[in-house]
Amino acid sequence: MVLYARNTIWRKVCLFGLSAVMFLSTFFGSFTGAASANVANDFQASVMAPLTKITDWNAFKNQLITLKNNGVYALTTDVWWGDVEAAGDNQFDWSYYKTYANAVIESGLKWVPILSTHTCGGNPGDDCNIPIPSWLWSKGTADEMKYKSESGYVNNEAISPFWSGIATQYNELYASFAQNFASYKPVISKIYLSAGPSGELRYPSYYHSAGWSYPSRGKFQVYTDTAKTAFRTAMTTKYGSLTGVNQAWGLQLTNVSQINPPSDGDSFYATGGYQTNYGKDFLAWNQSVLENHLGVIGEAAHTQLDSTFGVRIGAKISGIHWQMNNSSAPHSAEHAAGYYNYNGIIQKFKDSDLDLTFTALEMYDSGTAPAYSQPSTLVDTVSSIANVKGVRLNGENALPTGSFQKIEEQIMKWSYNGFTLLRLANVVNQDGSPTGNLAGFKQYVINHAGPIVQPGDNQVTIYYKKGYASPFIHYRPTGGIWTTAPGQPIPNSEIAGYSKITIEIGSAIQLEVVFNNGSGTWDSNNMQNYLFNEGVFTFMPSTNGTAGVITAGAPQGIDTTAPSTNTVTVYYKKGFATPYIHYRPVGGTWTTVPGTAMPNAEISGYAKLTINIGTATQLEACFNNGSGTWDSNQSQNYLFSTGIWTYTPGASGATGMITAGPTPNPDTTAPSAPSSLAVTGKTDSAVTLSWTASTDTVGVTGYELWRNGAKVATTPSTSYSHTGLSAATAYSFSVKAYDAAGNVSDVSNVISETTNPVTVGNSVTIYYKKGYAAPYIHYRPAGGAWTAVPGKPMADSEVSGYAEITIALGTATQLEAVFNNGSGTWDNNNAQNYLFNAGLHVYTPNTNGTPGSISQPAEFPPANTGGVSLFGTD
Repeated sequence: MVLYARNTIWRKVCLFGLSAVMFLSTFFGSFTGAASANVANDFQASVMAPLTKITDWNAFKNQLITLKNNGVYALTTDVWWGDVEAAGDNQFDWSYYKTYANAVIESGLKWVPILSTHTCGGNPGDDCNIPIPSWLWSKGTADEMKYKSESGYVNNEAISPFWSGIATQYNELYASFAQNFASYKPVISKIYLSAGPSGELRYPSYYHSAGWSYPSRGKFQVYTDTAKTAFRTAMTTKYGSLTGVNQAWGLQLTNVSQINPPSDGDSFYATGGYQTNYGKDFLAWNQSVLENHLGVIGEAAHTQLDSTFGVRIGAKISGIHWQMNNSSAPHSAEHAAGYYNYNGIIQKFKDSDLDLTFTALEMYDSGTAPAYSQPSTLVDTVSSIANVKGVRLNGENALPTGSFQKIEEQIMKWSYNGFTLLRLANVVNQDGSPTGNLAGFKQYVINHAGPIVQPGDNQVTIYYKKGYASPFIHYRPTGGIWTTAPGQPIPNSEIAGYSKITIEIGSAIQLEVVFNNGSGTWDSNNMQNYLFNEGVFTFMPSTNGTAGVITAGAPQGIDTTAPSTNTVTVYYKKGFATPYIHYRPVGGTWTTVPGTAMPNAEISGYAKLTINIGTATQLEACFNNGSGTWDSNQSQNYLFSTGIWTYTPGASGATGMITAGPTPNPDTTAPSAPSSLAVTGKTDSAVTLSWTASTDTVGVTGYELWRNGAKVATTPSTSYSHTGLSAATAYSFSVKAYDAAGNVSDVSNVISETTNPVTVGNSVTIYYKKGYAAPYIHYRPAGGAWTAVPGKPMADSEVSGYAEITIALGTATQLEAVFNNGSGTWDNNNAQNYLFNAGLHVYTPNTNGTPGSISQPAEFPPANTGGVSLFGTD
């Protein structure tokens, strides 16, 4: 499709016309994008952490406690790819960020990590230098992996979306994060994805090192051979041939190689080239590359993170607010960054189930030369589209600010779900005291935060008895924003004849709903809509068009009525990351473009949909990515008879292949058992293991480490250093391999190993007088790495009323520690932590929450006096 301004013009991709849908505001709710005059029910305020690394953790925790005490909900932090995977491919080190997360936990804040896959340094506000991992550039050619501008500048600030290996690398990074931070799930309230330069979904069009200065438009960035080839392929696919391109553009090109991005961006605007069919095609394609990239990283994130954390995932669009109303080059800065039609790009956020962060909420319009800056207008444009489409919004300030009234106006006008202030130093001083800006931030932003509703606390689950073969649900939490019509498809449930969906309603008390078939036929309770309270319900549509019936609970019993045998099941081998099928029973009515989203199949790498074709003999279909890229069998469409089929897309836009029969056989073969498990090193608290790799018919995904018969860790490599063990203790170890389909191998050889004894004279023994009934100690040798929260349980000692632990210091001179009850209640010496020198200590907690006391007796328990024990009778 081609999108122009606020109107949507769908080109005919399939042979037959597309039915128009009349949107009835009477029961759909408002589609005007009008402002709501209040924040969303789940609105919360966050603060962005410093870019530089933390070196004084105690001072940092004091700053965070100040945020917490003033109503801030979460701290947002860049987690740099260049830090965690710097050593080599799949060689991750998350230790710094675990220490970071522990500090956030101790402050009482939530944590929002940004998986930052771009370079830190070289952009406005950057005060750090963390490049992308250097080993990465050996994975492909510079032409594939880097950007090249119209002036020839090569940029490696982020990986180019044209590189085919990007999905693999991001999947590995996200999977490792999930594996290493699964235990931190309670503190992680959201996860953001870096989608390009500065973490934003855009091209590096404005870059100081390339000679850019504000307010120039910047440069287009699609001039590598790889990018040019992609543009040529897209255009010849769209128009069918070079002849078709010439007809559309009014040119007489003689070779496909003459299809190129603008050779001179300034001339592109000065001569009006951006207004021609060529210019519109180029700008639309330029944006589509970013949309596809968002789909790739969104799918990787949902695949790797959803099952572990179950939180919202978001990405960011940059606020390119200059050159907007320059009459000689309107929106030229936005175009260079990749933004041609915000409607299309925000739809991709919707399709990818991603929250949208937008910036510049503190700024006012000027609109005069030379900047032609209209940030407030831009915020209104983006926010209104997001509201209409039901995309959740989080705001940011673009520059440091002490004025928050404009931010308040924007978050209330457009019902924002959150706001993140850049950055910590703007509101809290290094010593933990508030700056002069904190009061304003609290008055105009933080005070709008409502009560916190945890995911899963307020849900509506609906079983829909199939009146429509492929039902859609169009809904809003009462008082909230409607989904974009026709809403969401309702997947099949575990009960035959029913579809089922679960919807979070946040702090709302009801869900307002209408149902439809995705093609313009609606069930709206006679335009009164249906209301569902929190809980599980069954909806039975009427057979004569009257209102349906809602009953509490799941369906009673299982529908034993035989399903229609006139169905088509299509397994789609994923060419599009988020595929849609646009179809009709032959001779019938087409679905509304882009058709129906195809949910993931039970087979990895495939989507699957079953369609009832009634009395028709075939299903006529074409496929697309939901954003205007189509696979329509060269405009001939694909035909499927009743039964089960597998469709495999062709390479580079060629016609795909249909094969009859059931889905491809799933991978049910387990990897071979790992062998030669051996110890390669040990200390008094750690054992390092290695083994020989397993083999698999498809590929080994990773390995499970088992200790004393229980699984304790996973790793993608063939070695693992298992830390946190007790000194002078015997352990048994074994390893199992697993693949992407979840098949697990037989166990490796089992080995036993005893950790080294504690080095005498360089350890700490602590007797803890029980304030907590089951105390934990969270610690690190001074200057070293912290244990994972909540730390290690302290075993009962030989002295009644005391727990005891001995911890090796290694080469450190002190142990830094805090105590807790294992469930979130902490004793941390008023955020100063406790310090223990080598030797014997007795720690007595205070009864009123103030810091406890440490003594260092010569022995413990003390020797008896006068035949009477100090801890009871002899």
